[in-house]
Amino acid sequence: MTAGALAAAGLIALQSAAPQTFDVRAGPAAQSVNRLAAQAGIDIVITTNLAGRRTPDLRGRMSTEAALERMLRPLGARAVRIGDNMYRVEAAPAPVRRLPPRPAPPPEIAPTLLSEVVVTAMPPVGLNDVSGRDAVDAGALERVAGAGASDAVADLSATVESTRQGTGRNKLFVRGLADSAMNGPLQATVGQYLGDLRLNYGSPDPDLALIDVRRIEVFEGPQGTRFGAGSIGGVLRLEPQAPVFGETAGRFVVGAGVTSGGAASGEASLVANRSLDDRTAGRIVAYSRSEGGFLDNPTQGVREADTVHTVGGRASIRRNSGDWTIDLVGVGQRVSSDDAQTIALGETRFAKVGRVLESYQSTIVLAGLTAERRFDWGALTSATSISRQQLNERFDASQPMDAYPSLVDRRQTATTTSTELRIDTNPMNGWTWSGGAALAVGETLVERRRRDLSPTPRPDYGTDLTRTFAEATAFGEASNSPMPNLRIAVGARLSAVKIDSDVAIVETTFSRAGPEVNGFTLRLTPSVTARWDGFSAATLFARAEQAVRPAGVDEANGAFQRYNGDRVTLVEVGARSRRWRDDLSGEVSIGWVDWRDVQADVVTPGGDLVTDNVGDGVIHFVSLKGSWTPTDVLFVSGGAFINDSKLTRTRFSIIGGGTTDIPNVAPFGAQLSVDYEAGMLGQFPLRLGADLRYIGQSRIGVGPNLDAPQGGYVRSELTARLGDDRRAAVLRVSNPLNEDGVRYGIGSPYQLSTPQAVPVRPLTVRLSFEAAF
Repeated sequence: MTAGALAAAGLIALQSAAPQTFDVRAGPAAQSVNRLAAQAGIDIVITTNLAGRRTPDLRGRMSTEAALERMLRPLGARAVRIGDNMYRVEAAPAPVRRLPPRPAPPPEIAPTLLSEVVVTAMPPVGLNDVSGRDAVDAGALERVAGAGASDAVADLSATVESTRQGTGRNKLFVRGLADSAMNGPLQATVGQYLGDLRLNYGSPDPDLALIDVRRIEVFEGPQGTRFGAGSIGGVLRLEPQAPVFGETAGRFVVGAGVTSGGAASGEASLVANRSLDDRTAGRIVAYSRSEGGFLDNPTQGVREADTVHTVGGRASIRRNSGDWTIDLVGVGQRVSSDDAQTIALGETRFAKVGRVLESYQSTIVLAGLTAERRFDWGALTSATSISRQQLNERFDASQPMDAYPSLVDRRQTATTTSTELRIDTNPMNGWTWSGGAALAVGETLVERRRRDLSPTPRPDYGTDLTRTFAEATAFGEASNSPMPNLRIAVGARLSAVKIDSDVAIVETTFSRAGPEVNGFTLRLTPSVTARWDGFSAATLFARAEQAVRPAGVDEANGAFQRYNGDRVTLVEVGARSRRWRDDLSGEVSIGWVDWRDVQADVVTPGGDLVTDNVGDGVIHFVSLKGSWTPTDVLFVSGGAFINDSKLTRTRFSIIGGGTTDIPNVAPFGAQLSVDYEAGMLGQFPLRLGADLRYIGQSRIGVGPNLDAPQGGYVRSELTARLGDDRRAAVLRVSNPLNEDGVRYGIGSPYQLSTPQAVPVRPLTVRLSFEAAF
């Protein structure tokens, strides 16, 4: 397919504001505007006094602009678009009256009364529509409420994939930049933010439950000049609902489910908002979820031990002092399971034959403070957080000829303190600027212990790897229009990273420490983006950007080995629809990614996990996204990608040589979401939804015994919601055709000669009830 043909295909896209469903009950004006903003996934700044005024009910499917117009016109106000997903509510201009032709005194300029700011910190977006930004549809986000973030985002975005090992131990990849499927101390290819707080540094994905989350955005990488994280693969941003001023309210959800041939599931969550005074409000979220297991382990005499339990919560306080908006946030979550959800590859029965229960626990605790101030010329945002993330995993290390079973316990603990300062300017003399500085310091400790379960076991032995890091970065991007309809942005990122590593070898009779090894990396990476608005039907865009991960040191067989920093270079061109048709929108792009010195967490012949450079990679891709609103009650959106990847392997000692596809990356994938307003059933509105995702076939890794296939199936979920925003019943049916498939292609890395796989969950039906108070 030629670039010209792809650009032409992009003309089948619609205006950026696609219709969506709104359901805002009557109430105080400021609260109603806040609810509309949450449902639309936009930020709103109110600059006119709405105190004492109320709005009527607002229900139906319409564009965001139409919803704002319908709500604000009776109030004598209007909404003005001031940025990407950003609006200002101001007083509507008075009707023009013809006055007698006589001189009039200069009118007095009345002061602007700021009644409330309904906004979360505006995310960095770079040059509008050229930053790789893709928001998950609000209707689809509502349908996955309560699920873990990894699988949910991967199922709702064609360009995002997850390893699908299980909640709390997944890794995310964007656009084919997959380093490995295993969870080591390596810096993640996808950076994550909770609002403006940095959520992760290394793998795995924290997998926060999507409770009271108002928006999810994926920024396709590299993203070196727009975020402090500077991730080579991209950035995932989860934006929780902020506390609401002037409102005391809450919502609870209870539900239950059943899996074909498995244990029952259950869920419960509570969201409560309390206004403490006119400028202070608090919000708490608490939840518990049990995902019923469906695997039996007759060897251990247990049934359904793979049930996954998730419990967590979030608390936030917002204070608006007039000049500053301050948010204090605390997050905690724990995920646990008594056994891994794996069976022997090729096994048709949902049964395990392992000699050891492979339990795991994933926990994260985070505290953060965000401060934002808006000026006439732009906004300043400061975000500081401290987090601790831990993953405990047990692997069956028994070999077929062993008389007694053996196991390996692996614990990875990452403690990180991060602070980020951003300045985003409004257009001034044709120029805009966005950028800032960030600092992250922390420590990752990986503890590995091997032991046997014989009557006279030997003492535990293994390795402790401690890695401390400090990363300081400055990043920014400036844009201007050198000629009409053309806007160009130029950016850069300067990063300085220091990593110190040392190892302690725990042997049968003694412990010895290896020498401390230090590493320092200083890198400068550029970016250039351009947008052409010369056509009424479509916007053409181009982007070239680099990003890097720092070099480091790892331990293999008791000795240190160095690995180089990897570098990703992206070149992308595409087209996005503008004002062509009211019912269609779309985007098409083609690109090339050059990935040098690919870092990956790989498995040694003994089964241990180490970081190494595995070779050089090249990815050619085609990406398609679109939406269609054939009627006022039906909305369809989706996307697809085609990847052609090659990895030239250079480390023969661990994974072999030669050229192969990049692991964990399918050559093709697609996603489709359907939203249908079915009308009224009794006194309540009925909404039907469907989410389909084709997960293409790939393999876990490269080298001996790592060619286990995974993917190649369709993941489907059907949803029916009966009710409004006050009370509702929701029915979800997952895998309605009860299809088989392999979600993840390997189990214990210590048993590569007999690989295992994570199967697709059988038919599952869930029913939940929601109520607001």
